[in-house]
Amino acid sequence: MSRLKTFAAVVLAATLPAMAQAADFNLTGGSVLGDTTATATFSSGGIGLNITANSGGSALDVVLLSNGVGVKASALDVFPGIGNNEFLTLTFSQAVNLTSLRLAEWDSPDDAILSWAGGSRTLVGDGIVSTDTENLSGVVGQVFTLTGTSALTTFRLNGLTAVAAVPEPSTYALMGLGLVGIGFAAR
Repeated sequence: MSRLKTFAAVVLAATLPAMAQAADFNLTGGSVLGDTTATATFSSGGIGLNITANSGGSALDVVLLSNGVGVKASALDVFPGIGNNEFLTLTFSQAVNLTSLRLAEWDSPDDAILSWAGGSRTLVGDGIVSTDTENLSGVVGQVFTLTGTSALTTFRLNGLTAVAAVPEPSTYALMGLGLVGIGFAAR
């Protein structure tokens, strides 16, 4: 019986994840005029991130600027940010808990909606042109959409922080009970 307990403890300990580390994505570093691409790819803390841009069902270019990522609707787009009805789709390589967004050029006319499979959250500018951090909780998924929702909206996604989503402790408890049951059955 003690060997079975030892076996169950070893298996359970091996399957428990290490403490999840936050992956901080710095989305700055493009040129002042902007570098355009169909898909921008980033990586941090072992988590991959692909960003695409869209507006009304039409694919647009992602623009990488010195102060963040935006949408470039055309060659004449002088202020390439995230404008009204323009959106960035953030696709992670695995499920994550999105804990914060950093928004550049974020001021009072800026409104946006962050949406994911489990819900949405409205973000509202705070009154002065700055880079603000929007702290989030309960925002878990693999694909997120950040949409500009005001006629005067023009901001950029400057960065974000995500933590790999891990299963609930009850999932591991159930798995452990299953392993113990298998051990009893084998015995």
